[in-house]
Amino acid sequence: MNIRLILLFTLILTVAACNDKKNKSVEDRVHPSDTTCIKEISQAKTDLKNSKLVYCNYVGNIVWQALRAEKEMQSLLRQNGIEYQDESSPCVIEDNRNYHCYCEFMQEKINQKFGDKFTDRLLYIADSLWIIKNRDRVFDCGSESSCWDKPAMFPGDSTYDQTNHSGLQKEFEKLVKYPTDYRIKKGENAMAMLQVYIDIDENGKAKVTETQFVFWDDRTKEEDYNKKYWDYFKSIVIPLIEKTTWKPATIKNIGVKSKNDIFIYLK
Repeated sequence: MNIRLILLFTLILTVAACNDKKNKSVEDRVHPSDTTCIKEISQAKTDLKNSKLVYCNYVGNIVWQALRAEKEMQSLLRQNGIEYQDESSPCVIEDNRNYHCYCEFMQEKINQKFGDKFTDRLLYIADSLWIIKNRDRVFDCGSESSCWDKPAMFPGDSTYDQTNHSGLQKEFEKLVKYPTDYRIKKGENAMAMLQVYIDIDENGKAKVTETQFVFWDDRTKEEDYNKKYWDYFKSIVIPLIEKTTWKPATIKNIGVKSKNDIFIYLK
């Protein structure tokens, strides 16, 4: 047989075997020595006979990652006859052990009854409801649990980037006129920028709360040479930011208040 045909045939068998394993029920995949898993599946079957169906939210182990929309999710699940429980994960993983047999078996039954994407849709709806109930909350991506889906955007920004805004940079460069004795940065490690902290509300209204001037020149090792022009740069940047309506940060396509830390690059 042609060597290419042999390789193709081997690849097909490998993919088929992987898919078959992936599509097996958790009950079919349990290792005979995994008595804990076997007991959990038995308990799940007993609960199902008693009309108890459970959705598990995985919260990690040492760092507990609670679902922020837990109450909303519980309510939606309850409307469909499903209970909610948090499921933690072990710190140490042993071979031939499945640590979530009860939850995985229950999830299989939920998928069979309602469809594979059912709980994903409920999670989306639950989080949307939570956002609507918390419109006064200010989101800051310095905390992962409080981060937006998409950052606030300045008109003309070409990419979703929470620190660099191409549209804002372009408008700044149209307005700025560098003084004749302004020292242009030079050197591999040279830096020149304004760091600007901005609060942007759910309607795109921006307010600058703080600015910092960063300048480093490899030639002179000076940090403060151009700092005398800080106020001049701020006089351009702050009105440009505050008088422009931004596209607000969004979560589940809902505009939210956000804290932003951005950079305006200088020559």
